Amino acid sequence: MKRLLFVETLAIALAFVVAACGAPAAAPQGGASPAKPNTLTAVKVDATTLDAAAPYWAQAPKLDVSTITALPGKPGGPTVSIQAAYDGQYIVIRSEWPDATNTLTRNTWTWDGAKFTRAGQEDFISFIWPIGNNAAFASKGCAATCHNTSTKQEEWWMGSDSADVRYDGWFWMSARTNPVGYTNDIGWINLVDPKDMGSPRVTDAVESGGFVNNTDGAAENPSPKFMSSKDLKSLLLLDADKVAFDKTKLVAGNTVPGFVLAKAVGSLGDVEANGVWANGKWVLVQRRLLNTSHNDDAVLIPSKPTPFGIAVADAAGDADHKISQEVLTLEWK
Repeated sequence: MKRLLFVETLAIALAFVVAACGAPAAAPQGGASPAKPNTLTAVKVDATTLDAAAPYWAQAPKLDVSTITALPGKPGGPTVSIQAAYDGQYIVIRSEWPDATNTLTRNTWTWDGAKFTRAGQEDFISFIWPIGNNAAFASKGCAATCHNTSTKQEEWWMGSDSADVRYDGWFWMSARTNPVGYTNDIGWINLVDPKDMGSPRVTDAVESGGFVNNTDGAAENPSPKFMSSKDLKSLLLLDADKVAFDKTKLVAGNTVPGFVLAKAVGSLGDVEANGVWANGKWVLVQRRLLNTSHNDDAVLIPSKPTPFGIAVADAAGDADHKISQEVLTLEWK
């Protein structure tokens, strides 16, 4: 997704039971190289799961995707190894890539004894799928969605040139979605507001849950709105554990999570996820219905090749991420 601009929309309530700790389960040996370049071949199985060590991964061809920088002057990215499987209802995708740290500090509050500062990033990986037939995306990949010819980065945007063309995005984040077991299901449309480069990015409908910005909203000297009732040292704050923020419980150097987390219910939470970081790498399994019946999602049809693209980031955000350079294609076996 060349020079792709991810614009955060914090005002919308978005965003799992905390993922299991420990080393990620090793996949069974196997995973032959794909028969075609840049092709992810999904294998048919009896039943899919979120298990990264499920036996069927030994039969699923592995696609190794090298990534490049989305910004001039930045280093290249990791190689992401991807496998796919499907059953009568679901597609499941297993991704593995090196990452030196498990980053959980997105917009974390830090108290210095007198005031708060707010900083921090997270790791992420995203998939983009065209909704319906899209000849431009099939030939150009993510380059078809990126509008980055301006010399000013703040004028770059991602989306479609027509209101009739839409994209489906799976946006997994280490701090805001992985701890509660899902991937943010978002999308891109056309540039609705020419003055707002983020206006093409939309979030799928949500009934409840998601990640919510943990702030009292004050224009000056803002503070967290909530804190944990269980563990004041945790970098994560689950909705079930939140209580009203009490500054008297803090000492200088304490931190408060930047978001309140709950698993999203509705189209926003269509993609289940189980990501485990250990030994310097992420192993992530994502599962979604082939057809969610939501008009903001791509329908994945076994036997019909579907183009897609990926981006990955290590403790980064917005435009600072690594992208798949070539058009990738999902095929079926």
